[in-house]
Amino acid sequence: MAIEMTGGEIIRERGTVVTFHQKCENCGYVYDFNKTTIVPAYSSRKVRPFTCENCGHYQEVEARHFKEES
Repeated sequence: MAIEMTGGEIIRERGTVVTFHQKCENCGYVYDFNKTTIVPAYSSRKVRPFTCENCGHYQEVEARHFKEES
C-alpha cells in the first residue's frame, strides 16, 4: 500500500508515518517546513486545515492509503 495526499507534498514514507510539506491546491505554493503524521492503515486522516499565506485559500490536508495497481 502507498499513501496519497491532497493539500500536501509527501517527502518521506515509513509504513504508516508520513512526512510532508503543506501545498496550496489553488496557487501551488509549498511551505518549506516539514510536518509529520500517522495515517491509519486502510483509512484516511484529515491532518490539519491551513490558510495559504500566498493567496489566502483555506483548505484541509488529507492523507489516505491506496492500493497500488500491479
